[in-house]
Amino acid sequence: MVSFPDELLEAVDTEASRRGTTRSGLLRTFADEGLRRRSAERAARIAELMRDCASHGGDAAELVKRHRPRT
Repeated sequence: MVSFPDELLEAVDTEASRRGTTRSGLLRTFADEGLRRRSAERAARIAELMRDCASHGGDAAELVKRHRPRT
């Protein structure tokens, strides 16, 4: 179970209806898109950090540790 404020739930239901899907289907889509986007952003950030590393990896582990988000 997930709780939403009434106004947000109404907006979700309106969007689900507009798309011709269910509330659950829309929320599943939103969750999937959000998680995929986060994964892609993390991969891009790692690639950015690795860009300046020597081909053997150099200090890549230290760079990743230093720039790792604290979540």
